[in-house]
Amino acid sequence: MLEIVLNSFMYTCLALLAGLIIIQMVPRERGLDRVIPNRFMLIVAMFIPLIQLGYLIGLGRTYANFFSISLLDGIVTAMGEHILGTSFFLVLLFAVLILILIIFTQKLNRFVRSGLQFILFLGIIFAVSLSSHSASLTDGYASGAISNAIHLLSMALWTGPLFIVSLYAKHLTNGKKFHQWFSALAVFSLLLVSTSGFVMMGEIAPEYVNSWMLTYGQLLVIKHILIAPLLIFGFRHLLALSGKGASLSIEEKQRSFRFESIFVLAVFIVTAMLTESEPPHNVLRTLQNEPFSPIMNAFLTEPLIENQLIAFSPSVWSGLLLGAAAFLFFGGLFVAWWFKRTWVTVTVSIAFVLSFYVGLMTSTGPGDIPVNLTVHETVEEAINVNREDEELEPITTWPLTDESFAVIFMENERHLVAERLKEEPDGYRKYLDAEVEIENGFLTGGDQFMDTFMFIENDWVDVETISTYVTLGYVTEEIEEVRIHFAHETVEVSVEDQVFFYVQSMNQTLEEAHEYELLDGDGNVVQTVEKRQFVHEGHVH
Repeated sequence: MLEIVLNSFMYTCLALLAGLIIIQMVPRERGLDRVIPNRFMLIVAMFIPLIQLGYLIGLGRTYANFFSISLLDGIVTAMGEHILGTSFFLVLLFAVLILILIIFTQKLNRFVRSGLQFILFLGIIFAVSLSSHSASLTDGYASGAISNAIHLLSMALWTGPLFIVSLYAKHLTNGKKFHQWFSALAVFSLLLVSTSGFVMMGEIAPEYVNSWMLTYGQLLVIKHILIAPLLIFGFRHLLALSGKGASLSIEEKQRSFRFESIFVLAVFIVTAMLTESEPPHNVLRTLQNEPFSPIMNAFLTEPLIENQLIAFSPSVWSGLLLGAAAFLFFGGLFVAWWFKRTWVTVTVSIAFVLSFYVGLMTSTGPGDIPVNLTVHETVEEAINVNREDEELEPITTWPLTDESFAVIFMENERHLVAERLKEEPDGYRKYLDAEVEIENGFLTGGDQFMDTFMFIENDWVDVETISTYVTLGYVTEEIEEVRIHFAHETVEVSVEDQVFFYVQSMNQTLEEAHEYELLDGDGNVVQTVEKRQFVHEGHVH
């Protein structure tokens, strides 16, 4: 609950700070005819590092409970060992510099001062993004932070001036001139929000429809639907300010901006709630630890069997609802253009949200079962699941636990594959997410090829950890042992039937550079193979 409140305040403060800086940069005749008090910006800029400190205290409390240490020691540990500590210090630095500019540069040209403040604001955006979900879940940490930073920045540029105008609409100098730059900025920001959102969604929730079975997916689809009222109100304000729509009084104009701001705050709150839910990188795997969404369960007309996904299959009823939602959306655009009363636009927008959401939920039904979880009589039968038309040649098996082992096999004399199987009293059962494959290894690598695969989520191990590394390789007949040099340790792995295999799991992330030393029967190093990086998520071409 604390993180939801903190995130809601953080998004609001970032938007307000962006709006204050932008409005300050805009010439008076294109913005507001009054000077916004400096103390407003001072308060907003001061709150951002305080909110970031709140995150840090929350993490420190978790460390304190886990390691049985004091809260102060937990906070100090979080500051020194977690990316959130780095993020906090950077946010604090940039915020203090903004405060200095506000207090001590009053005589400086306001365009120069605002430009410097905007550069520091970009620093705050990136610092906040360093500790985001997107940064922690993407294969490339920096790419996740950058995607999140672009998403936050575009959100702030779009909603920030909107917040400020909703507070000071009575001081709007010239609606047409304001619309000329703000509409362009809003469209540009919307495109950035959409693009960066799709990039992050592809990393965090690649199974979009299936994610509706989880609380995270429900919140995500609600957030996306709530964007539509913002588009309707944006259309209303574009026409009203440009003089092509209904002529709004000053009071009605401010009321309209304030209702749009309320929808923005609703999006912020839903986004903040997303941080309290488990991101469904793999829906079936997440369902092993997270409950099935009771909302989704209420809409399903048929119960799902074990490990079954959902599918988008509209019925006549759901089709009518989706058609009604489309009518309400375009009707909302007409209402926004024609009617002066803001409550009419608000009513149609809410009706659209409800009908579209119910239409989507009632369009779902039982879908595929992605993995055959039956018990198979033989190892060959188990590995042939989803490969019925393939030519498979088992090479060897590798013990993992008392009840499970890895089977390593050749596929079509091209690919080298390893899968984890569980030994049952009456046969063998496939694990849901435990497979690595070196595609075309026997063609491109010839007599010798190897790789180490990095997993964030997987079934190779039974205990949840931050990272799992699976090494698979094929070598020549003279090689009897492989020495693998990782950043943290060196391990020696035996070779069986020209194959070597190794699994390790830990609560840290290794440096990617590693190497393999291939040893003959006398222990002599025949060859050293160096690798610059791991293969992520278990599949390499």
